[in-house]
Amino acid sequence: GAAIEFHSTEQVLAPPSPGCPFSIPRVALQMFGLAWPGRNLAETLRALGGGLEIRTAVDLPMGSGLGASSILAATVVRALAQMLGIELSDQALSDQVMRLEQLMTTGGGWQDQAGGIFPGAKLIFSGPGLRQRLRVEPIGWSESRQGEFSERFLLYYTGIRRIAKDLLTQVVGAYLAREVAVVQVLHSIKTLALEMAYAMREGDWERLGALIDRHWNLNQILDPHTTNAPINALLEQMRPQLAGAKLAGAGGGGFLLLLAKDPDAARRLRKKLEHWSAPGGAVYEYRIAGDGLRISA
Repeated sequence: GAAIEFHSTEQVLAPPSPGCPFSIPRVALQMFGLAWPGRNLAETLRALGGGLEIRTAVDLPMGSGLGASSILAATVVRALAQMLGIELSDQALSDQVMRLEQLMTTGGGWQDQAGGIFPGAKLIFSGPGLRQRLRVEPIGWSESRQGEFSERFLLYYTGIRRIAKDLLTQVVGAYLAREVAVVQVLHSIKTLALEMAYAMREGDWERLGALIDRHWNLNQILDPHTTNAPINALLEQMRPQLAGAKLAGAGGGGFLLLLAKDPDAARRLRKKLEHWSAPGGAVYEYRIAGDGLRISA
């Protein structure tokens, strides 16, 4: 329910503040030229027909690890483009979100937005270079296979908040320095994505769980701080019911992705988590979106 009003160009152009809920719309206004040094904000808005009100809502805690900030940025950019009569393809929209995140100094924006822009469960590839040339391939699983997955998969919020900026800076810096261990781990993670897609398509849930665990181990090689004592203790308690588990995104907190061994194990796990939750912890309901990002009047 927080709100803020900007009355001057200087307010909109103030340095970004990562973690501030108003940073995304403020930087988006800068990108579209609605705030420009030496230009009066009131005059700019009058030329467009009046003031501008932007309302955003995200049913996720900040620092969730689910890419919510990039997806929110995509919605704001697309809405402003629509308002100004600017056509943006999905690829161009993704590019603009990466630009916005870099301007915000959060260091992200390479791929998270694609999860919301494009529909369903999918593999996303990009070529080398600064501009991410996305190629999106649906998993290609059947409706019944997707149902099997949903019966086994849980999202649990740990109640621990974190911002990914420091980890991103560290990992990207190590990659650019071509540190051998980091390059090898990132290559292995890329290969894991392909293997996970095959396991999901074939309904090989035991194999998928093992791949998720492997991914989690690789995350910890990239940065030991991606986990902590409370997370380790929680996973240890849940392990008898689990096929695989990892923290979403950069880790350190946010959401745990939990794949149970079978539907019965998932029900036991849910019950246990609902009765035993860390402060702020909660099981979140979810669904796999059949539609990508879209404008509704």
